[in-house]
Formats: sequence, structure tokens, C-alpha cells
Amino acid sequence: VNPDLYIFDKKTLDIKKIEVRKKDFVLFRNEKGENEKKPIPKDGQERQVLNEKQIKELARLGKKLEEHYGKPQDIEWASEKGKFYITQSRPITTL
Repeated sequence: VNPDLYIFDKKTLDIKKIEVRKKDFVLFRNEKGENEKKPIPKDGQERQVLNEKQIKELARLGKKLEEHYGKPQDIEWASEKGKFYITQSRPITTL
């Protein structure tokens, strides 16, 4: 997956930069709980995935995790029905 890039100010959570990247497919869990990969139609491949409210919510969660663990985190997440779920958080080791 070629994810969009969102950069924000940690203090204010203001969005500083958005880079929308081309995405060929989407991953999701089906009703059986299995991972499924589906192609994205051409007209949606370069569409921004998250809106401003969602970006700020993820920024808030990321900031909270960084404060909790005391260092920057590499975070994996998922969303369902408008709610975010943190699936994994680990220290960034490449800084």
C-alpha cells in the first residue's frame, strides 16, 4: 500500500503538509474476519483517504501514545464505522 502522508504540528495539531499518493488497492477484513484485497477504480486511486477531522484525531492519538511511552512511536491503526483503533505501537528506531 502506498499511503498518503500527513504532517502536522505536535503542539497545535495543525496540518502542515498533505501528500496524496496513488493507491491501486485497498485492504480490509471481510465478514469472516479474513483479510481481503480489492482493486480501487482508476477514478479513486489518487483521492485523499482521510479528511481533516480524521487526520487531527490520528494526530491526537499519536501524540497521546508518544507522551505515554516517552518517545516517538510508529503506529499502526485501523478504522471501522468512523472510529479509529490502534493495532500496534512501537518506538521509532530510525530517528
